[in-house]
Amino acid sequence: MHKPNCNKPLLHERRVLLTRPNAKCESLALRLADKEIFSHCHPLLNINIENSSPDSSFYNADIIIAISENAVNFLNQQIKHWPKNAMYLAVGSATQNAFKSLNVNADIPKYSTSEGLLELACLTNVKHKNISIIRGVGGRELLATSLVERGANVNYLEVYKRQLIEIKENRCIRQWQQHQINTIVVTSGEMLEHIYSNIGDKDQIWLQSLWLVVPSDRVAKIAQRLGAKNVSMSNGADNASILKILLNE
Repeated sequence: MHKPNCNKPLLHERRVLLTRPNAKCESLALRLADKEIFSHCHPLLNINIENSSPDSSFYNADIIIAISENAVNFLNQQIKHWPKNAMYLAVGSATQNAFKSLNVNADIPKYSTSEGLLELACLTNVKHKNISIIRGVGGRELLATSLVERGANVNYLEVYKRQLIEIKENRCIRQWQQHQINTIVVTSGEMLEHIYSNIGDKDQIWLQSLWLVVPSDRVAKIAQRLGAKNVSMSNGADNASILKILLNE
């Protein structure tokens, strides 16, 4: 696991920019407020349902893998029941809890990533297994590609669509600076690249100096490629994992 360098602000001095979609932003902000830590919500991504029509490959799947909490919740709105005989896997604890609320038991990997899922013993020997992956439109291909290479029959259910929110450079950056932001939470490489591609060189220097909290080794490497100097990884993109980093727990 890649371990980036990090020089983070003192706990009581942290002023955090949250870029998650609205509901998760607000929930995280409330938890930080409980600890008297300032935060500012500026969602950079909207999540919208994508109509999907599960067929027999889903209902007859040997293994069903959900890539996010949204994947579980949006598919649940479109099906009458979850297959009873399938093995369920969730990318992390928030996704596992979404399954749990539906009385579905799901296992999770040590690391909340596609790479982590691929390390699970139950996905080592999947020759001729039928596997359904629930995800958003245009997600990473690593998981499916690797499972096909291991001999599995893989199909997707793409049940939501991500839409990046426009960044109005001058207004957004000036607002963040007025709030004296010194910490930023970004939970995907897509959002991180979106920020950097929409601000000027001078503001990029400021952005590179912030303490950046990301959910995985993959996003940490993107951050360092973009010039971020102070990066920490949580063990997943769920709010609980992010809070552990932000609160030094």
